[in-house]
Amino acid sequence: MGHKLPRRTRERVRAVDVLYEAHVRGWDTPEGIFSLAQLRQDETTAQTPLPAYAVEILEGVAEHLERIDAALATYSKAWPLQRMPEVDLAIMRVAAWEILFNPDVEGAVAITAAMQIAEERSTDESPKFINGLLGAINDMKDALSKTESDQTLSGEAIAKLESSVPQSFDTAAKTAAAGGVLEQIDLDTLE
Repeated sequence: MGHKLPRRTRERVRAVDVLYEAHVRGWDTPEGIFSLAQLRQDETTAQTPLPAYAVEILEGVAEHLERIDAALATYSKAWPLQRMPEVDLAIMRVAAWEILFNPDVEGAVAITAAMQIAEERSTDESPKFINGLLGAINDMKDALSKTESDQTLSGEAIAKLESSVPQSFDTAAKTAAAGGVLEQIDLDTLE
């Protein structure tokens, strides 16, 4: 991967590398990701220090890992997270954090960057899969990023949730969507 990617996308790549490393090491928890991010600021495996935006991404992913993974699992249809290629999961975690929790990045920008990274780092089919999954998350951004204090959904948001639930989802997800909150995301317990 050369310098043909924009600076910020290269910084995303560095975050993807650390998330991939965390997964391979078995540190795929909020604490493990946060610890590895801190370690990689001091001891890097690259030629340059971990950029500030990569650290921001990693800390954000660590803070919101459960919600990010719940969103990815919800919209990945028949692909459980453990069956996804590890690099694709790392790419999508970065982009999902940007879509849901970083108001400075437009969803379309995060998706485009994720697809560029996937083109360089993953299989030929990965960009299409990543685009579709992140597109669904971006479409549901308002409902998925609600906090405990604002999780009462409007009628329009409930209708959008209900219409977006694929027919192949399990009964629990369908039931939860009909109630207006995706059960797999359990917004009551997540911060």
